[in-house]
Amino acid sequence: MLDTNVIIAFHLSTNQHSPNVKIYRLWRNERRLQLIVSDETASEYLEILSRLGVSDKRIKQLKERLERRQTVTHVKLGGRPAVSRDPDDNLVLATALVGKAKFIITNDRDLLDMPASAKRKFKFAVVTPSEFLKAFEAEATG
Repeated sequence: MLDTNVIIAFHLSTNQHSPNVKIYRLWRNERRLQLIVSDETASEYLEILSRLGVSDKRIKQLKERLERRQTVTHVKLGGRPAVSRDPDDNLVLATALVGKAKFIITNDRDLLDMPASAKRKFKFAVVTPSEFLKAFEAEATG
């Protein structure tokens, strides 16, 4: 599960070697990641990109990828866990939970700094892009 801030960081990045860019490319170009989205998270990705002035062409491409790619799992949300300091982050948690994600990849301190007691409720890890890349590379070589 990619948090919205990772998607945004890819589209706004000028550093082609940033962890956010590398993760996005693992999904988009190399097709080595399965992205989990709900209608709500997909809409959030597209809405925020539009608000930030990303070109309509790039937004349309992302929308089409989210709709058609085999490397995208779409889930329907039920209830949302209320564990993050930021209630908006509960959407991300719910999507990851329903989608049986292994990771939420985020730059969001509200998610990363959740108390251990809250994190134990989930079967996924909440990690930064750099932490994910280290784990991914270790698994790929191990």
